[in-house]
Amino acid sequence: MPKAEKGTPKDIGNRIKAKGLQKLKFYCQMCEKQCRDANGFKCHLTSESHLRQMKIFSDNAGGILDKYSKEFESSFMQTLRMRHGTKKVNANNVYQELISDKQHIHMNATHWTTLTDFVQYLGKTGKCVVEETERGWDISYIERDVSILARKEALARREQAEKAAEEAQAKRMEIQRIEAAKALDRAGGTVHMEATALEKTTDKPLKVALSSNGTGNKTSKPKKISVAFGDDNDDDDDDEEEQDLVRAPPPLPVPDMNKHKNSNNNNNRNKRTLSNRNDETSKSSKRVKAKEDRKDYWLHRDIIVRVICKKFDRKYFKRKAIVDKVIDKYTAEVEILDSSKDAKDGGDVLRMDQEDLETVIPKELGKKVRILNGRFRGEKATVVDLNKTDYMGVLKLRDGTILEKVPYEDFSKLA
Repeated sequence: MPKAEKGTPKDIGNRIKAKGLQKLKFYCQMCEKQCRDANGFKCHLTSESHLRQMKIFSDNAGGILDKYSKEFESSFMQTLRMRHGTKKVNANNVYQELISDKQHIHMNATHWTTLTDFVQYLGKTGKCVVEETERGWDISYIERDVSILARKEALARREQAEKAAEEAQAKRMEIQRIEAAKALDRAGGTVHMEATALEKTTDKPLKVALSSNGTGNKTSKPKKISVAFGDDNDDDDDDEEEQDLVRAPPPLPVPDMNKHKNSNNNNNRNKRTLSNRNDETSKSSKRVKAKEDRKDYWLHRDIIVRVICKKFDRKYFKRKAIVDKVIDKYTAEVEILDSSKDAKDGGDVLRMDQEDLETVIPKELGKKVRILNGRFRGEKATVVDLNKTDYMGVLKLRDGTILEKVPYEDFSKLA
């Protein structure tokens, strides 16, 4: 039957069928040719090109099988490690992800005839933890990379140190509370709070008179609690004030104007000194707070990042991705974006460390970004200006606040 002319419906249909994944049993690994049906595969087996390849295979059958087996095992383990990590997952699910790539090494070209044999081989060699369940074979990857193990160990130590610091802080606060209670007991004061019901002696409505000048008559005065940190002379002053309110005021003396001026000058000088001290204290506390606000982790959901690690597949290097999920403070699951508008090579989901990623800065001003570090971590902002020489930007928050000299690594483009 002649080949369909280019552009005809038959040709278009054949091209669409050839793009998709077809039956694996009609694939020839030696010739790397996919046949559409049994008749096509039978014709291919009798072709001259296939016979030449089979003659090459017969000369070195063991070496070719070993080569294909190693490539299949390497691609399977890479898919398991990159997409699932050390989680337990069904082996058939990993195999389906592997064969979704049209150019993968087929299992019929390896030493293993079934997926069960291959999974048992991984368990015997100690490369995976294998478990047989009702749903099939479950496997989990055993991490042996020294750098990743060291990073996980450092992360565990950091979490343990943070937990120990929190426990020490709680213990110090408890000690301070106990010491304050002991000091209150030594001073003879007690703190007792009890809710009681409102008792009315008459049926008349209650009237409350509020006085702003404080000249109302005092009929009763609650007993004050003397605290260890208070002043013992406070009670005497209050008694004298109460007596002055009862008896008639004495005649006012003639004021000394010079003395009044000197006292005003001293008060103003003391106020200026106190305000200067408060300003210095507030500035130092702001600097300390700014340092404490910075974290050593910056990952956040729904931001665009760029893969900068070369140890993964080369096709992911310098590719942009979206952070779908932050697993812990330093690791996230990212979805690789298409390399261009026309290309459809994205969609892969990888688990990566923040050291293998970098932030993406918008090329145009006015774009939305998310702040990833510092005092305003997690808030959305708009790019006002970019300094490409110093790698810093000027951002504007939603409330109008302007942030200057924000490093590129502290904000990233929103997805």
